[in-house]
Amino acid sequence: MDSIAGRPGTRRTRLRTAVAVCAVALGTLATLGTPANAATGAAPSASSDRAARAGTPWKLRTPLSETASREFWDVAATGAKDAWAVGRRTDGAAGPAPLIRHWNGSTWTGVPAASTGGRPAQLEKVAAAAPDDAWAAGTVTDNTSAPIVLQHWNGTKWTKVGHAAPAEGSLSFVGDLAAFGKKAAWLTSFDWDPNGDTQVSRLERWTGSAWETVSLPAAPDGGQVQPWDITGTGPDDVWVTASAMTGEVSVPLLYHWNGGGWTVREVPAPGEHPTGWVANHAVATGRNSVYVVGKTNDPQSPTATMATRWTGSRWQSLPALPLDEANAAGADGAGRLWIAGWTPGNRHSVLARWTGAGWATEELPADVTEHSEMSTVLGVAGVPGTKGVLAAGTAGCASDPVQCGVLVSRDLG
Repeated sequence: MDSIAGRPGTRRTRLRTAVAVCAVALGTLATLGTPANAATGAAPSASSDRAARAGTPWKLRTPLSETASREFWDVAATGAKDAWAVGRRTDGAAGPAPLIRHWNGSTWTGVPAASTGGRPAQLEKVAAAAPDDAWAAGTVTDNTSAPIVLQHWNGTKWTKVGHAAPAEGSLSFVGDLAAFGKKAAWLTSFDWDPNGDTQVSRLERWTGSAWETVSLPAAPDGGQVQPWDITGTGPDDVWVTASAMTGEVSVPLLYHWNGGGWTVREVPAPGEHPTGWVANHAVATGRNSVYVVGKTNDPQSPTATMATRWTGSRWQSLPALPLDEANAAGADGAGRLWIAGWTPGNRHSVLARWTGAGWATEELPADVTEHSEMSTVLGVAGVPGTKGVLAAGTAGCASDPVQCGVLVSRDLG
């Protein structure tokens, strides 16, 4: 069902999702945990598995380091010679520090992040609209009430951008980040009060000088609206997934901003579930094409997954994901949908592409799978002007607890 609302005024998924995200945001790969159905012994060693890994079209772009802890949480690109990866390094005595790498078409190099005032912090999301216009967002990791970490790239350096602090006793977390131009960046975030077990979610837009809170229209059938993932093709074509929470039951929603008003649609779920469904990821592959990927509203692991596409006039259901859950989703430069996550019995993430008729699953390169105990992909981004795609994540190297940052690509030469 659809409804229309006017211009946004001043203005998650659910609380259990907040708790899960808190664990991810504050932890390492070990904290993320081994996938529930992964093998508990050594990684599979059958010759067919080795052949599949050796023949994967994915390439490792930076060597795994076992001398310093590095983790990548997200990746973004504006072209074949301009891409960013963000995360954290944890080898210093002061605790986690933001990590930023830039791709110039031939190499990844470190770029200094803006100061966090000496506080331990990490960057979890990155979005880029142009070579001189990129955003990074993350959190302070000392378990204190602190503003979200926001930084902007102007083509020369990263600078700190202020953000309101949460209420005393609450912790701030990033949901998602997207950039479509100098005055068209979008952010979702939430503040979680661990004492009261309550959460406040928000959607914000960058006006060119400040972050402005945006109010979404009410859910068609009621419920508390909690925005989460953001995608789109431009300032007048922005999509935001949300959950409409009524008690413990979640209804997935998809909001669309056309530059002047909002449209909201309920995302069709593949079946009934006692606690409903959540839309974790949205990926726009055109002005009238947006994929929504999600799962059942389960605080630990899904009992089922969902994938569907809005064509501009109707919903088109996709088969269940070939993964336990999508940890990341994006589109390559050719507009093909990619998701990443774990498969049964595999300690390493795999990547799956929607072909239009089914899911085609591919392994990470052997440089990752044969030189680490487990891995996860946390960010996927297409490279405009090419058919290529980048993926970023982290791997548990042999010298645990060292975490090795993973940057891989496909169809980029």
